[in-house]
Amino acid sequence: MVAQKTEANLAVEVEETTHQNVNLCYQCLRCSSGCPMAEHFDLLPSEVMLAIQDGDESVINSRTVWLCASCQTCYTRCPQKLDIPGIIDHFRQATIDSPSIPATARFFKAFIRNARFFGRVYEAGLMGELNLREGKPMRDIGMGMRMIGKGKIKLLPEFVRTPKHVEKVEPAPNRIAYYPGCSLHSTGAGFDKSFKAVCKKMEIDLVEIPGWTCCGTTPAHGADPVLALSMPIKNLATVSKMGLDRVTAPCAACYGRFKSAIKHYRDDSVLAERVDERLGDDYADDVEVLNAVDILGQADLRVLEDMVEKPLKGLKVACYYGCLLTRPPSDTGVDEFENPAGMERLVRAMGGEAVNWSRKTDCCGGSLAISHTGIAKELSTEILRDARERGADLIAAACPLCQVNLDERQPEMKQELGFTIPVVYITQIMAAAMGLGKEEQALDQPAIEPRPLMTL
Repeated sequence: MVAQKTEANLAVEVEETTHQNVNLCYQCLRCSSGCPMAEHFDLLPSEVMLAIQDGDESVINSRTVWLCASCQTCYTRCPQKLDIPGIIDHFRQATIDSPSIPATARFFKAFIRNARFFGRVYEAGLMGELNLREGKPMRDIGMGMRMIGKGKIKLLPEFVRTPKHVEKVEPAPNRIAYYPGCSLHSTGAGFDKSFKAVCKKMEIDLVEIPGWTCCGTTPAHGADPVLALSMPIKNLATVSKMGLDRVTAPCAACYGRFKSAIKHYRDDSVLAERVDERLGDDYADDVEVLNAVDILGQADLRVLEDMVEKPLKGLKVACYYGCLLTRPPSDTGVDEFENPAGMERLVRAMGGEAVNWSRKTDCCGGSLAISHTGIAKELSTEILRDARERGADLIAAACPLCQVNLDERQPEMKQELGFTIPVVYITQIMAAAMGLGKEEQALDQPAIEPRPLMTL
């Protein structure tokens, strides 16, 4: 018979592993009141903390552990700066190999197998495996076929490994390493095309990292703390070997993993040593990570305005940031983490109008889109409705996972919504305003047609 954990040893176990002192929690309930998943949990975030304080081991097998969307809202708003998602990850890591695991855990394990085998995630293979394992071979077939037809899902995989020898790149003020991540080479192809085109127009020289591999995203940090750091750090080490000190990761999930990995590598020397041992090298920690909005927003707005050939006058845009472009601020270093305005400034520079709305940093359910599609649709529906109610003509996104949730699933939600609203990347808006070619704008990619609006 397994002994019941005591109040002391459960809290101590959590602190030893995550460096989070749960006894600092005084039940202010900010984490629970702001949690987008609260109505689906059996234990609210505040109740998770209380259970650990009380030594109640049932928290380890609670529904909450595998339903948490890792949106970082609770961590961001906690006055004691407790990393509640990190604590949730500790319990995930402890139960992921249990005989009976929920759908989210099956997705995590399949994702990691896929990323390790191919080097980059083979989305068609990942979806096929999950659908077969769960006895739903036709799940999302309509959406999948539509995306395949637009070249957003590759039928054949890529096999990639980190190169042992990396050719040096001549540093320059406008030269930066480019990490597209798995999504921008597949479902986020429109982001990849428009981002590179806009950067070229702005004379920003992007140098794609040779042999880049998957960053691990949410499944890695929910499965293995060393893996969660080694996957992104391996790519940052390649950037360092290239001789560059900056890298841009347009995908918000990739950006978030890089920023988190850097913070944990610096703060946890024991974990950093384990990562270096796994990689067979000591990471120099000399690379700055920026997202797409960071890179594009560094330009003088007057210079950007001069690049506009087709001002988007009258176009009302709801700028959507999602979770990981700004949160948690302890990782990202962002000041405007609750009410960011970087994309709004870019929209106005392009001649458009940025609408005021309240859901610009709400979670779309990105990490649950496959394992709990219904919940992701609920969260996405609220975002779409608020944008429409605020008078937006379209939504601008800066994350391929968010864009897929908000755009590609709209045809399934059309009857419930009663409307459709285009969701495009901020870089597509800029490409259209700058008068770039159709290939660079990639406005044929979204499921909801945006082109009539973009020719105002």
